[in-house]
Amino acid sequence: MSYAQKISVFDEIRIKPLQIGKRLISGTVSIKSGDLLKEYRIIFSYSDEINVSENLAGLILTMPVINFTLFTNRLILDFPVSDLDLRNVRELVRINNREVFINKLLRRRYEFFKKEYLPEESDITAENIDGITEVASSGTYTDEAHTGTGNNSVAVLSSGGKESLLSYGILRETGAETHAFYFNESGSHWFTAKTAFHYYSRNFENVHKVWSNVDRFYRFCLRNLPIIDQAAIRKKTDTYPLQLFIFPVYIMSMIPVVLKYGISNAVLGDEFDDPREMTDFRGFRHYYGIFDQSHDFNSMISRYFRAKGIPLEIWSAVYPVSGSVVEKMLIQRYPDLFRLQRSCHSCRPVDGQMIPCGKCSKCLGIMMFTMAAGGDPKEILYSDSEISNLGELVSRERMRLDTDELNLMKFRLGFIRDHFVPPEHVEGIHRLPDEETFFQKIPGNFRDKISNLIEQYSSGKFVMENEEWVRKDELKEQ
Repeated sequence: MSYAQKISVFDEIRIKPLQIGKRLISGTVSIKSGDLLKEYRIIFSYSDEINVSENLAGLILTMPVINFTLFTNRLILDFPVSDLDLRNVRELVRINNREVFINKLLRRRYEFFKKEYLPEESDITAENIDGITEVASSGTYTDEAHTGTGNNSVAVLSSGGKESLLSYGILRETGAETHAFYFNESGSHWFTAKTAFHYYSRNFENVHKVWSNVDRFYRFCLRNLPIIDQAAIRKKTDTYPLQLFIFPVYIMSMIPVVLKYGISNAVLGDEFDDPREMTDFRGFRHYYGIFDQSHDFNSMISRYFRAKGIPLEIWSAVYPVSGSVVEKMLIQRYPDLFRLQRSCHSCRPVDGQMIPCGKCSKCLGIMMFTMAAGGDPKEILYSDSEISNLGELVSRERMRLDTDELNLMKFRLGFIRDHFVPPEHVEGIHRLPDEETFFQKIPGNFRDKISNLIEQYSSGKFVMENEEWVRKDELKEQ
């Protein structure tokens, strides 16, 4: 028995849409293991009236399930799909399997798995890494062409995070027809977005929300995975035990709203990740668990939607700049949006306000960014003690920031001093190795307006030469 067979503890996962209404999509996910069959009903409930085919409803229901496909032999799409859909789901499954194997089973941040199920050195093979999941369907579907209302309409995937808040502020300022899309999971994760959602609903037009119980579905799957250490996953951590395909759920659930309003762009909050720190694992290409926040993902899904007849382009407005630049611009240009920021995934309600935990790596990073930009963390409800103890807390935490950015923030705040040369590029605009011009990944009708705004808050322009970021302010765009 191969390692992939050993961890394929589910014989089959089947997805079947059950109910499609004016504001509701629901379906059953059936998990079969030997003679044992368990079912869970996933629900998506919309604030807008929608018109959804069985094909689209099934694809929406499929996205949460892909998080667990490494551990199943067969994924059955029990609804009509096109050949294009089938190829896309198979590729998403393969990529997810690889991401989970490398970033959850091998490059473990926490010990969520029982030791007897962890891979040995000899198990690190292409077959095991990509998994053996077969994807099949029960019916065929012919894709239909849809039309947009024009390329100035943008759906911003919105939350309490700095990137989504800044993206929304920038796009509103450029004159785009902005639609804010909020995904409300039934658990406390919604606390992160609740403050911004209520402010947007009171002050802006075109605010949309979908409620779903996918977080409960994730817990259902985790409880039924015998390879998971159930005690370990009950502990509070700054990452999910398994789930790495989060944004595909958000994006696919947004499509009924996109089609209703003819929206032509979807903007995600993908900030800059230094490609020097995104190396292969023993020759295997992977994305450090953030494939769904990468340019490759945006390009792949945009191509898929276009081929399927949905004229939607997915991109990021802030991809060439680091989190520190995002925070500085949010504080200095859009202070009303900055005050909505709740980047912590463990927010809690206190006296009618959502308070961040102040201890997780996200909170520590946000406090560092805010103070380095001249802002006051108390404006986003961090306490005096959390702010005064920041240096000690950062020294003990495994921070999830690029090395240069983390060190620069420590230097700016006086946490490190001796013999340190600040990496200048961190606060600059980066031209990625696969780009010929700066901001190339932003559609042309938005590019100049967005770049002109961001350049006001950056330290210059940088390109990579011989694995180093080199200042190239003199480069002119074509």
